[in-house]
Amino acid sequence: MNNTSMDTIYRLSQAMVQVRDLNEALDSVLDEVVELLNVSKVSVMTYDSKNDVLKVIAARGLDPSVIEKALVRRGEGISGKVFASSEPILIEDIRTSSFDEKGKYKTRSLMSAPVTCFPMKVGDIPLGVINVTDRNDGKSFDEKDMELLKTISNQFAVYLHLVNLAIRDKEHERMREQLEIARQIQYRLLPLTPPKIDGLDIAGRLITAERVGGDYYDCFVHDERKSSFVVADVSGHSVGAGLVMAAFRAALKAQLDNVYSPSILMEHVNKILFQDLYQAEQFITVAYIQYQKSRQQIVCTVAGHPPILVWRNQEEKFVEITTDDPCLGIEPSPMFHEKSEILSKGDIVVLYTDGATEVANARGERFGMQRLKACIADSSEVSAKQISDIIVENVQSFSDPNPLKDDVTALVLKIV
Repeated sequence: MNNTSMDTIYRLSQAMVQVRDLNEALDSVLDEVVELLNVSKVSVMTYDSKNDVLKVIAARGLDPSVIEKALVRRGEGISGKVFASSEPILIEDIRTSSFDEKGKYKTRSLMSAPVTCFPMKVGDIPLGVINVTDRNDGKSFDEKDMELLKTISNQFAVYLHLVNLAIRDKEHERMREQLEIARQIQYRLLPLTPPKIDGLDIAGRLITAERVGGDYYDCFVHDERKSSFVVADVSGHSVGAGLVMAAFRAALKAQLDNVYSPSILMEHVNKILFQDLYQAEQFITVAYIQYQKSRQQIVCTVAGHPPILVWRNQEEKFVEITTDDPCLGIEPSPMFHEKSEILSKGDIVVLYTDGATEVANARGERFGMQRLKACIADSSEVSAKQISDIIVENVQSFSDPNPLKDDVTALVLKIV
C-alpha cells in the first residue's frame, strides 16, 4: 500500500471518529474522493432491501432530479453489476465498453467500487457502491486511481457497518423498552389478590413469554350472590397487544354494572371495540363465566377461546365447555351463546390461554390438552393456588430449554 493510500486511510479514520452522524461521514467520503481523484462527479449508493434497488444517498456534481430518479436494480448497469458481484469496475473509455452508458458523462472514463471491506469483508452482503466520473483534467482513470477508490470505499464500509450495528442496537434497546412497558401494562391489569367469595377457592397465574403477548385474567364480585371471571388473549405481541387488552378491560368493566348475561355482555363489549380491533387487524379470544352462588352454577360464553375445563370430582372426569362463538373483532354484530353447568363440592373450573396447550418441547411435541388435564386431575386435592402453580410450572418445564414463545395463563376456581 503506497503512502497516498495510507494517508487516505488515516484522514478518513480521523474524520469518521469525529463525525456525529452518517451524513457527516458521507460528506467526508465525498470530499476525500473529489480532492484525491480530481473529479466533479461522485455518488454513494446503498441497497434498499425493501424495494430491491440501489439508491443515491449522497453525491457531488449531480442534479437533484437525477439523484431522485436514480434507482438501480441488482445486476443492472454498472452500479448494479458492481453491487451484485462485489467486484470494482474501471472503464477507461465508455465508448469501447459493453455498458449502455454513452452520453451520460462529460468524459469517457469512470470507476465504480463496491462499499464492502476489501480484502477482509465485513459481513456477507455488500452495502452499496461508490461511483466516480468526469475528471477535471479530462484524463482517463488508471489502476492507481482504482486502488485509491477501493481504499476509500473499504474504509467507509467499515464505518457504515458500525453505523448499522449501532442502529440495530438502538432498535433492540427500543424493543426491550417496549417489551418492558407491555409487561407492566399486563401486570397492572391483573387482580393483586383474588377476591374472597364464600364457597370458592380462587387463584390465577400469568407468566409472560420472551415476546410479550396480550394475556389477561380477572375476577369481579357483583354482589353476594353473583361474581364473574374472565380469561382473554389478544392477537399479536408487544405494546400494541397490551394496549388493546387495556381497552378490553375498560370496556368489560364499564358493562359489569348492567345486569347482563354472559352472551349479552360479550355482544356489548364487541360492539364497543369492533371498529378499533378491525382497523388494527387484531382480535380477542375470551372465556367468560358468571358464578351464581345460590345455585352453585356457572354460566359461560366462550368467544374463539380454548374450552373451559371442569373437573367433576365425584365422577373423576372432565367436562369441556365451549359455545363455539367468534372472537371479538371478527364480526360487527355476532350472536353469542351460553352454556351452564351445576357444580358440586370438590369440582374444579380452569380457564386458560392457548399458551399453555400450544407450547412445544425440544422435540416439537405440544403440551396439549391431555397433559393439561393430567395436571388438574393429579392435583385435584390441593388448593386453587397450588393447581395454578402446577399448571404453569409444568408448562415451563415442558418447554425447557427453549424459552416460552407465548404467555401462559391459568385461572382456577375450586368449589369448597
